[in-house]
Amino acid sequence: MSHSPDITIVLAHFNDGEHVIDAVRSVYGQTHKNIELLLVDDCSTDGSAETARSIVEQDPRGRFLSLDVNSGGVGGPRSRGLEEARGDYVLFLDSDDTLDRHACKNLLHEAETSDADIVMARTRRFEIEAQRWKGWHDKLYVSREYYESIEDNPELSIDTIVVAKLYKVEFLRKNSIQFPTDIHYEDLVFSAKAFMNASGISVIPQSAYVWNIYPNEVRKSITNQRDSIKNLIYRLEALTRVEKAVDCSKNPGLFSRLQLKILRHDARLYLNDIVSHDDELALEILKVLKPFLLKVSPEAYAQLDVPERFLYGAALMLRPDIVRDAFTMINKRATWIPPLEPDVESSTYRWHSESTNELSTEPLCGALLSVDKSDVESTPWFQVEWYHEVREIQVNSGILSVRGRTFDPGAKLSALSSPNLSLRIFSRGKNKFSKILKCENVVYDGQWVLWDALITVPANWPAVDVDKIGIRPRISNQLTSREGHLVIPTSIKIPKKRLFNRGLINRIEAYRYRVYRTVDGTMGVRRLKSGTKRILVRRIISPVSKYRVIKDSVFDRPVKTNSLRWKTIYSLLRMLPLDSDSTLFESHMGTSTSDSPGVISSTLASHYPNHKQNWSIAQSKIIDGDYNSVTRHSAKYLYALARSRYLVDNQSLPSYFVKRKSQIYLQLWHGIPLKRMGLDEPDFADASMAKKRELVKKASYWDYLTVPNPYFETTFVPAFGYKNELLKYGSPRNDILAKLDNSMADNFRIMLGLPRDRKIVLYAPTFRANSRNSKRAIKLELDLEGWIDDLGDDCILLIRAHYLNKISIHPKFAGKIVDVSGIDDISSLFAVSDLLITDYSSVMFDYCTLDRPILIYAYDYENYVNDERGTYFSLEEFSPGLIVKDQQSLHKAVLERLTVDLDKDERHKFSQRFAGFEDGDSADRTVERVWG
Repeated sequence: MSHSPDITIVLAHFNDGEHVIDAVRSVYGQTHKNIELLLVDDCSTDGSAETARSIVEQDPRGRFLSLDVNSGGVGGPRSRGLEEARGDYVLFLDSDDTLDRHACKNLLHEAETSDADIVMARTRRFEIEAQRWKGWHDKLYVSREYYESIEDNPELSIDTIVVAKLYKVEFLRKNSIQFPTDIHYEDLVFSAKAFMNASGISVIPQSAYVWNIYPNEVRKSITNQRDSIKNLIYRLEALTRVEKAVDCSKNPGLFSRLQLKILRHDARLYLNDIVSHDDELALEILKVLKPFLLKVSPEAYAQLDVPERFLYGAALMLRPDIVRDAFTMINKRATWIPPLEPDVESSTYRWHSESTNELSTEPLCGALLSVDKSDVESTPWFQVEWYHEVREIQVNSGILSVRGRTFDPGAKLSALSSPNLSLRIFSRGKNKFSKILKCENVVYDGQWVLWDALITVPANWPAVDVDKIGIRPRISNQLTSREGHLVIPTSIKIPKKRLFNRGLINRIEAYRYRVYRTVDGTMGVRRLKSGTKRILVRRIISPVSKYRVIKDSVFDRPVKTNSLRWKTIYSLLRMLPLDSDSTLFESHMGTSTSDSPGVISSTLASHYPNHKQNWSIAQSKIIDGDYNSVTRHSAKYLYALARSRYLVDNQSLPSYFVKRKSQIYLQLWHGIPLKRMGLDEPDFADASMAKKRELVKKASYWDYLTVPNPYFETTFVPAFGYKNELLKYGSPRNDILAKLDNSMADNFRIMLGLPRDRKIVLYAPTFRANSRNSKRAIKLELDLEGWIDDLGDDCILLIRAHYLNKISIHPKFAGKIVDVSGIDDISSLFAVSDLLITDYSSVMFDYCTLDRPILIYAYDYENYVNDERGTYFSLEEFSPGLIVKDQQSLHKAVLERLTVDLDKDERHKFSQRFAGFEDGDSADRTVERVWG
């Protein structure tokens, strides 16, 4: 080669003739051509070195090198390649992996643009046996980023593999960064030294590397040989060298993150395996780990969740049995499992106190196995991952009887107002069914809640080929619910008797089931295989039960609503007589049973108890309570939509809905608008007349529209061209707020498990789009650590995301910051809160009913108001409270307003202009007008 290559690719090889050809081809197939390939063979013994040499030397850009002595790992070949590299940059490749086609092009472009010492790209893992792709630290590679040093984002250091990273050769040589050749896990040492010395680190979202993962029994790499004690010693030696190399005074962020990585990743790899190891080998692993774990910083242990702390406490006790208990806690995602008892001498609960008393000489162990009483007792019940355990299983006459118990160390459930304990049984797979069975004989016995349940397999399940049935314990009250796992201790005997579904034509047709313990120790029910004779009999008699199959399963499953068959069926159903004594309710497109439709439903039931009510429920939504529900977009839903005389909604019914002449449609819109809507939206300015007419036509279906105030009447009503009757009674959902007194507010606090002696702040932002993945949690623009530091002692923060968004709050904030997004009825959250923080959400209008402080946290105000859609008024000109745009100002404003109501005058002006008057009788007046 007459000129220097831009990139040298170092390919380490040993005895891998089967895969090295693909690796080399991926190098020569790069779209960036000015590269050099150095294939370094580590004294292969199977003849594959000649295969590698022949393919490398087919291209003048490649050189074949060989070590004189086998190094025993990839450190030797990589170091040799680094010595020989002529490129400005170096990229590492293993012989059983490949480079993405544009890897060199993308990495080099970023390196030349940013002049970074390291450029990091995404790695994709491919499981050979399962033939599926998996990510690798994908959260690090969301977008292009540049950092001056690793201290700007220490999180990057968790990606310790050296592949998919482009290193500046001059930088590596200047800082004498090399691979150690006398140990395995050399990547750990190399990466740590590179990160701590780098002046400029770039991250790109593109993929650069394909990491092929082979079944262990086929190909066992150094990194997946965790069952070897010698291998553990290798890893600990590498980690010890990393600790010595990283100066915690110069790189405190890097040092701290690598310490946490030891606990979250390195040690966990071996502790995970203890679950399946015998006690002798497990104890040997713990003895090797313990001296190293004792050297990990207390700050790293402090960042662990309670189950993780318990895990390491058990490891330091050298107790494999308690380590397995901790994994039960982790794998079941239980917040606490027994034994967890209060310590009379301190304000803590101690896990396995009988064992920790023996280790009083190990302060770290005792601290890890303790949890503050406040953490146990102040965590709201619906934030707890409950531990449910089977006490006894019996099968009599085909019916399953389960005696169980729920661990409640803080006595939260006994303090609740009438909690409901139930079991939800459900089918898994394509044909989804769900049924909630109430538990009986509930007894509060110290730290346990005892209960019984009878389970009968539903008759229609075999008709849809259900092989496995799940069982989930469920705790609920009027506001929310919480599900968990049902654990079967190994001491519980599982009966071999069979269950069978009842109500079938005869026992020959019936499918048989049996209780079993899943691989993770929970309870399940699975269908037994049928014999040939039974299958033949079913084929003969199946037409007799065909009607039952359709009636019980098909009618309540969502189907494609744009098919000709669907439209034809709907047209025929609309010819049937209306049921004049029936109402179909829908709230937030079937995702809720609250808001104004929920209030109207309960009011209607009290006025007209014999009136039939059906609720539209989305397929994924599970509801508690005695509702007659139909799955949205199912045949049953279509039937109710076509035949119900009354329809109640707070958003919009499906686009295929066609109103019948005698149907009465009540629209209870879910909020007062700030942003322009309907015909006022810019999209409609240039829209066709047909599109505008369609919008007005859909609104014309509404016979009644609730109007909370004059502002709503002058904005929302003309925006939809609405001409029918206006119900100027206020908002039914706000009736409870208008009538709220201290006793009612206290009752809501009890139902939510919130202390009476703490101030409550509610943060309820509007909908936020997640452009990357709508199913992922959105990023909260709140520094929760900072909130705890500034306000954690003064108040509890409740966070309620928009119903179309999801959020994630770390368990370490439990009891101080609470995710209340699962609570449908936001009125209960208004009732318990002393102050509301929002942004542009319509909740600001409703909260004015309580006349309590409101803060507008508008960190993206300019982006919001400059959006093409526009707003009906300027929030800066008319606001119910102070507008803050950064978190420091937010914290200061909250502290001030929890003491003094500084914005009362402005809020009253806002309320009079935009929120209107709520007298608390909206629901009664609405029901009398529509149904009276």
